[in-house]
Parts: sequence; structure tokens; C-alpha cells
Amino acid sequence: MGMIYLVRKKLFRSKEGMKQLYYAVQHTLQPRGGVTTEKLAQRMASRKGMGEGDVQSVLVDLPKYIEEALREGESVTIRGLGSFNLAITSEGFEHPDDVMPGKVRVSRIYFKPDRSLVGRLRQNMDFFRYPLSKYFPHEMLRPETLERERVHTPNTPEDEAKDTGTVID
Repeated sequence: MGMIYLVRKKLFRSKEGMKQLYYAVQHTLQPRGGVTTEKLAQRMASRKGMGEGDVQSVLVDLPKYIEEALREGESVTIRGLGSFNLAITSEGFEHPDDVMPGKVRVSRIYFKPDRSLVGRLRQNMDFFRYPLSKYFPHEMLRPETLERERVHTPNTPEDEAKDTGTVID
């Protein structure tokens, strides 16, 4: 399929006053958590001729091994995917001798995507706009937009009820 997006208004202060511009923002139409380990294992197994259980076992164990490497102070790079790195910090001290191991903590785990992954996504991504007429007042939209969406967007039973004033149980 591709990624469905919504259009959102953002306001900015400028020398001339407030300015509004519209931007695409991601619209998530998937279950919470996205693609699960099980689903990913099914996809990989079917394409690689491997057993689903074998693939799932590797996927389940992968975070443990990444964590192990990060705990040893190493970064982890998976070619085609990206790199994982830890960032550490501590509270500030007035003297360098006071910065002791017990005061150091992990502040973040960074993931930097592989350039090839980013490049592939930028080149081969399909985007589809969620119909503006579903969430913008019709007065704000151009007549040709409303007509195009009316022709290309099938109505749901809820939409039909709104149009006719009917109550659906």
C-alpha cells in the first residue's frame, strides 16, 4: 500500500504577524505497536525459505545481543538497517574527582538509520492523502477537491447516515 497522511495547520510568528501553513503529518491506521515480531517472522520466513520459528527465535534474541554489546560500551551496526549507540551523562560537579561511576547513567539510546535504508524509503515511498472532506470544513476546501473526493472516496454507512440525518444502531 503506502503511507496515509493528514494535513495539519501550523501557525508561525513572522515579521508580518501570524502566518499559517499546512503540512503533511502521518496518519496511523494500524494496530498499536505496528508489525509484531510474529508477523515480521512470517514475512521473513516466507521470503527466505526458512522456518517461521527459526526466524522468530533470531528476532526475539536480537535485542538481548544488542543490549549485551551496548552494556560493553560497543555500538551495534546492522548493515542495511542502522546503528545503535548509547549516550551517558551525570549530574554536574564542581570538581572532576567527584564524577564517580555511581553517578553516571544512560541518558539515551540512539538509532541512526543506514543511509541505504533512508535512500530506499525516500525513492520508493507511496503517499496517499486521507480525504480532506472527512476532517476539514467544506467551506475551506476548493470545489474541485470536494468533487474529486466525492467521486473517488466511497462513503461508509456512518457517512451516509450523516448525509441523510439517519441514526444507525
